Amino acid sequence: MDLSKIAQPELFKDQAYKEIKKAIISYSIEPGAMLSERSLSDSLGISRTPLKLALQQLEVEGWVMSVPRKGIFVKEITESDVREVFELRRANEVLVVELLIPLLNEETLHQIEAKYKELIDEQHDAFKVVQLDSEFHLYLAELSQNRRLHQLIKNLTDHFQWFGMAALKSGKSLEEITQEHGSIIEALRLRDVAVAKKAVLLHLDNTYHSIRQNLQN
Repeated sequence: MDLSKIAQPELFKDQAYKEIKKAIISYSIEPGAMLSERSLSDSLGISRTPLKLALQQLEVEGWVMSVPRKGIFVKEITESDVREVFELRRANEVLVVELLIPLLNEETLHQIEAKYKELIDEQHDAFKVVQLDSEFHLYLAELSQNRRLHQLIKNLTDHFQWFGMAALKSGKSLEEITQEHGSIIEALRLRDVAVAKKAVLLHLDNTYHSIRQNLQN
């Protein structure tokens, strides 16, 4: 289990929460796994009290569940979870494209392309690619200048990354992810709303089908 030691006492609970959630999202701790408080406490280098508080927060947010007389388990990803998140993604990211394209200039296009280059440069690291994928879409939302839309997408980012790792588990390639983002950028550079929407939806739909394949397997 790859968890970082926590250094500052006043942040024990918050950092334990972040480390465990990161491990869940990256599949270092897989869906359905039982969590041992003793093992987590030793790995993180903290006492049980802040750890319990961190696990309580994770349970409230739906990342883990406590089963009486059995223990605490990482939640399984369900088809309904994935469907709900991707329904929101499709609707919100189409709106991002509609709002963004009239605002595009050479400077913003250069910034978007810089984000894309980061993605290409990290193709060897699956978790990093998934993180950068989410950051790319979040950045487009930020550039759309709709603060509430940006916040809506930001609120779903952790689940984007968790599900994205599930897509890679099913065989979706890192190269495929970068190619799909390249198509989105080409459409943005053309200022073609219809083509950009199509490229975004193709990327989302391909990822959605890969995740479903992982769940079925």
